[in-house]
Amino acid sequence: MIKNIFYGLLFLSLASCKDDESEFSNTPHLEFVSITPASITEFQEEVTLVIKYKDGDGDLGENDPDVKNLFITDQRNNVEYTYRVPQLSPNGSNISIEGNLEIDLNSLSVVGLTSSETAIFSIYAIDRSGNKSNTINSSPITISK
Repeated sequence: MIKNIFYGLLFLSLASCKDDESEFSNTPHLEFVSITPASITEFQEEVTLVIKYKDGDGDLGENDPDVKNLFITDQRNNVEYTYRVPQLSPNGSNISIEGNLEIDLNSLSVVGLTSSETAIFSIYAIDRSGNKSNTINSSPITISK
């Protein structure tokens, strides 16, 4: 009987512990969603990269067009491309935000001497407080001449 009461109380205490998924870290967190198409002809097709973001204080993004806050590195040659994520919440709002960003990558080409290459991209962001997100990798795409 006492054993059953103990297990019942243990179950109730664990059930009452709730993980609030609406609270995120103030450091932006990125997750890879997709890169399309999976195969392109160089300079012929646009490539769209989709990433999911979460930011606990909502300061990801910037209204100043001169500020770059999203960085995408082509792992084939370590060339870094810079982008601006527009401001996603008002200044001083301090709210948790999450959503998807769609980024159209610059014209892609084969960088070596072969007729076809596989490319993977590394991506990270920096918020207005200077917090650097985790770095994620895209799935591979094939670029052909």
